Amino acid sequence: MSRLVASIKPLLLPVWNGAHRLAWSIGEIAGALAHGRVERCVVCGRVGLMLRRPRAIPDRLADLWGLGPRLRAALVRKETDICSRCGAQARVRRLVRAMLEIGVGGMSATSAAGWVRMPETIPLRIAEINRIEGLHDQLAILPGLHASDFIPGAEPGSTVDGVRHEDLTRLTYADASFDLVLTSETLEHVPDLDRALSEIRRVLVPGGVHLFTIPLLPTQLRTFARARLDDAGRGIELAPPLAHPGGDWGYPVFTEFGLDAVERLRAAGFETEMRYGPVTEDDLLQVFVTRRPMN
Repeated sequence: MSRLVASIKPLLLPVWNGAHRLAWSIGEIAGALAHGRVERCVVCGRVGLMLRRPRAIPDRLADLWGLGPRLRAALVRKETDICSRCGAQARVRRLVRAMLEIGVGGMSATSAAGWVRMPETIPLRIAEINRIEGLHDQLAILPGLHASDFIPGAEPGSTVDGVRHEDLTRLTYADASFDLVLTSETLEHVPDLDRALSEIRRVLVPGGVHLFTIPLLPTQLRTFARARLDDAGRGIELAPPLAHPGGDWGYPVFTEFGLDAVERLRAAGFETEMRYGPVTEDDLLQVFVTRRPMN
């Protein structure tokens, strides 16, 4: 019998996993309908369900990060509430909302899908550093888009399997290359925050904008480094380690941002605004708008 089970297990496992995924999907759809999470997505411009996935924040991450029930629920909303039509998370939709409001490109657009087709937007030079799920598909039609991911071990500026690699601490772009830089939940994973901010400022034109989201909790007052890299590229822990998304697995967190983030960004030479604040236990969907000063 054991030999029979062993022989059919590889055949049953995909069916088992598929059944679980189907059950989860049905639950997400039912939850969105039951709670009225139906809206026109500001990314794709279509009406869809906003699918919430509580399992996106594992218990281990909540424990290591000290998330109480309200903060955990708010983080679930930020990282999920995924548009069923384009896959954009809530934080991505909030990022796009800010982009449409601040006056970069076509200001009369009501969605990213419309924005990328406006005459004022088409000439923009945009760096999308670490491709943003849901939004990238809309931006991809723009001739001035430079999209990249961080690919460990690759040479900055190289292309691996059709994807450009860029390291935020040593961007390969020329000075004043971009009108707009976009990142989402990226800066916390960069080993040298100050150098990354300096590089972003360097590649922006005067008056250019860096639009981004970062993890920010109302319980964390001051920004601090959890880790850094030594000269040999080895990680040195400066505080209890944390990684996203698993807590103890995933991308290591080098910078834990605090409520002094605006102050830190201004010290790095940016005109800075945090939109949709304040940060509360129920709303973690803030967006940062930083501009390179004209002078």
